[in-house]
Amino acid sequence: MAKITKKNSAEIEIESEVGAQELEVFFKLALKNFRDNFEMPGFRKGTVPEKTVLEKVGEDKILNAAAELALKDAWPKIIKEEKLEPIGHPEILITKLARGNELTFKITAAVLPEIKMPDYRALAREINLAGSPDADVSAEEIEKAFENIKKEHPQFLENAGDETKAREAIKQNLLYEKTRRAKDKKRMDYLDAISKKTDITVPEVLMEREIGRMLWELQNSLKEMGLNWADYLIHIKKTEDELKKAWREDALRRVRFGLILQQIALLEKFTPSEETLEEQATRLLLALPEEERRKASKPNLKEHLVGRLQNEMVFEMFEKEK
Repeated sequence: MAKITKKNSAEIEIESEVGAQELEVFFKLALKNFRDNFEMPGFRKGTVPEKTVLEKVGEDKILNAAAELALKDAWPKIIKEEKLEPIGHPEILITKLARGNELTFKITAAVLPEIKMPDYRALAREINLAGSPDADVSAEEIEKAFENIKKEHPQFLENAGDETKAREAIKQNLLYEKTRRAKDKKRMDYLDAISKKTDITVPEVLMEREIGRMLWELQNSLKEMGLNWADYLIHIKKTEDELKKAWREDALRRVRFGLILQQIALLEKFTPSEETLEEQATRLLLALPEEERRKASKPNLKEHLVGRLQNEMVFEMFEKEK
């Protein structure tokens, strides 16, 4: 039975053990693994006597390998039995290891933090009552866009047929972009308002993961533009570590928002239907190049889509609050 101590709302310490008999089973398995790969003159690979392998490799080395196998087996069981939601890789400290005795150990693990939520529906209602800026498009904006397109993309005007149709198409496009930006801003306003009134201890492992994601996004974007990462760092006069440090505040905001959306979806029991997941996954697959489509996994796509669709359900709930 594991003993669990909360270090804070996002980190726990677990004390547990593997019995002596169970450890001996793992010792024999570790010994077999060494024997299967052991080579010695006069013997075929894997046929050297166990006693000889034990003498040559050393009991301590085999015992440490056995402990590693035992811990790999024990950790998933603890997660299941204690209904834990760990994040990232745990830190494991062996406190006692001797053949013929139990293996005792401590595990420090980051877990999804407890989140004390405010009345998020009321906060959304306040933002909705405050209204949104008009998404109208002025004649000046249309004319400016028209002149830019006329100069840079004359083919568009030829395809449009006449200037009146072209201006109408430009107006609709500008209106769509303004409406989308206003919607995105309001959604960020919801999250900012809720975040200010929400108590969350963000695990460092989530910060590191988010900064890693931000780094990947930037590197990938530069690669698509044909730019070199090292040259980019020279251009901005920063090291990668300095860049990561500068991103911490933004990463914290993104992680907090993600946790808030996840918690609200859980509280509201928002779950996308299998039909919706199937439809969205199929649409994504069809949008991929043929080679990538063959490598893609629909179940993995569906798993990725669950969180995105749950977030959309949360925002739609906010937008309906009056």
